[in-house]
Amino acid sequence: MQFLTIRELSKSPAETLTKLGGDGKAVLTNNGKPQALLFKIDGNSFEKTLSMLQKLEFLQNLTEMRLTSMKNGNSGMTIDEINAEINAVRKKRKRKVKIG
Repeated sequence: MQFLTIRELSKSPAETLTKLGGDGKAVLTNNGKPQALLFKIDGNSFEKTLSMLQKLEFLQNLTEMRLTSMKNGNSGMTIDEINAEINAVRKKRKRKVKIG
């Protein structure tokens, strides 16, 4: 995977994007540290690519929450606790909708 600097991108964005490697991916860096990922996409696959990235982000967040929970000594929630939490949030949302 190719690495590109923010400076390169700001000086000549179109030229920099054409430099994306054969796999169409690059890491955008700032002061030598990764800051973003660039993916070459076409108009037909934008929604699909965005959806896949959102799913990946969700899975990463979920994994991180589970690891944090385990480090803190929590064995996790039971299914009954999860359902109670979901129902509590739904009740709050219904109240907001009725009031607003």
